[in-house]
Amino acid sequence: MRHLKIILILALFSTSVACNKQLDSLLDNPNAPSASTADVDLLLNTVQLSFTGFFDDASNTGGQLTRQQTWFGPLYTNGFSPNSFDGLWGTGYTAIIKNANALIPLAQAQKRYISSGIAKVLKAYTIGTLVDNFGDIPYSEAILGIENANPKVDAGATIYAAVLALLDDAIVDFGKTGAKPASDLYYGGNAASWIRAANTLKLKFLMQTRKVDATAKAKIQTIFTANNVIRTIAQDFNFKYGTNRTSPDSRHPDYASNYTSSRSVGEYMGDWFMWVVAAEKNGGTVSGPKGTTLDPRQRYYFYRQNTSGVNVNEITLFCITAAKPAHYDVTMPFCYLGAGYWGRDHGDNSGTPPDGSYRTTWGVYPAGGDFDGNQAKSVSLEMGGKGAGILPIWNSEFTSFLEAEAAITGVITGGATSARAALNLALRASMAKVTGFPATVGVTPSTTYAATSATIETYVSLVLAQYDAAATDEAKLQVIMKEYYIATWGNGIEAYNNYRLTGYPAGMQPVLTSPNPGFFVRSFFYPSVYVNRNLNAPAQRTLGSTVSKVFWDNNPDNFIK
Repeated sequence: MRHLKIILILALFSTSVACNKQLDSLLDNPNAPSASTADVDLLLNTVQLSFTGFFDDASNTGGQLTRQQTWFGPLYTNGFSPNSFDGLWGTGYTAIIKNANALIPLAQAQKRYISSGIAKVLKAYTIGTLVDNFGDIPYSEAILGIENANPKVDAGATIYAAVLALLDDAIVDFGKTGAKPASDLYYGGNAASWIRAANTLKLKFLMQTRKVDATAKAKIQTIFTANNVIRTIAQDFNFKYGTNRTSPDSRHPDYASNYTSSRSVGEYMGDWFMWVVAAEKNGGTVSGPKGTTLDPRQRYYFYRQNTSGVNVNEITLFCITAAKPAHYDVTMPFCYLGAGYWGRDHGDNSGTPPDGSYRTTWGVYPAGGDFDGNQAKSVSLEMGGKGAGILPIWNSEFTSFLEAEAAITGVITGGATSARAALNLALRASMAKVTGFPATVGVTPSTTYAATSATIETYVSLVLAQYDAAATDEAKLQVIMKEYYIATWGNGIEAYNNYRLTGYPAGMQPVLTSPNPGFFVRSFFYPSVYVNRNLNAPAQRTLGSTVSKVFWDNNPDNFIK
């Protein structure tokens, strides 16, 4: 009997072990493959698509602070909270950097060099942007899992050096022979295009450090001399959205949230930015016959649901009966611009009136919306370009604006003459990009209101005349950076970085609610998911009452408002 019990116990143990061995394979989550079983193409798709969300998130925040989009505020001391940045932080570290780190050695082992190069470029941009937003962040100890659950921060300047090295590594990868990725959502597996993009991003990051890094000048000169950077529309570093509405929604997010079946726009454009584009060079008015609307991009950037003030009243627009704040100067736009340009002032946190069917929204560029041909129609699904917009991560005009900035500040040779030539190229490239965009998404602008070679020439001549009239190099820099700002529409990252670096454009609309809103936000709260879960996280900063600046921002505390 005892022997029978032993046999039964052994049999049960044997069966248990066999079952466990069969079930062990089910412990591997197919949605979270291990490094040994991961697919390079699937990882690359994850990195590429996650990068679009990261860029769009960071761009919106930068666009809000620089008055392109609406920031509700009402003060810099309380306009954000730490959890405002949890999504950006999580996407950057978990979806992009972690997956890129897993992808790169696998791709290298399989000689998938273009894939590893793409991952390095997107990882570098992500890390650099996290530094630009938060300053010192975890890098060398980050993404180690249980090996280090509490990574310490590295200095921003040290991380920037790693970003540049990563871009150099990517360029080396693109120069090797290997299989193309199954899906390159940016350049279709073209290694030469990626090399140009990597060189251009090096230029971007180096220019941001030109005030604090003595070695940056020579490196910038070398890149401009080699000139293997983004110079044409065909070379632009853009992500292209589709028109699918569901499963998945492939449309530009700013189209999806504003061109709705409810025929009601979901967000506001910034009054000051619309005024700069549509009114400032017209002597402050947006009305008048065709020909006095000087910026040819105006009707491509913005779509008005109504073209007059017939719907403006104290119910639909609360501020219309209010006096202009005393801290606004006489030329500063306030509340409503006229001619249907319906946005919101900087820091206006008042209640939202029933004005969704009157608000001005994103036009055909870059969100894939509609061209404004005075239709005066409410938004709707499938309108205009149906959401087939782009993320202008880097356009050729940005390169020329950087060249103008570098020349006028003495980073490269040529001075004011070279800067003027680069500004001329930048303006014309921006016009070509914006006015040529509708044809790429199936939109035909009204011939009555579309840009022409004559209207483009008028605008370029006006700006160059302003540049020529500027008496000093600093005044000429202001002209350059104002036009760069206008051209960044859809890329709030560059608008925000340029504003902190140069202080231009000067004279932006003040915060509505107070002449003393606190110090402008020069870097953000550390996200709550970081400070609440990391024992080595630095002390949380306060916004508005003190100034916390990233390493390349060496400007005075009250430099910008």
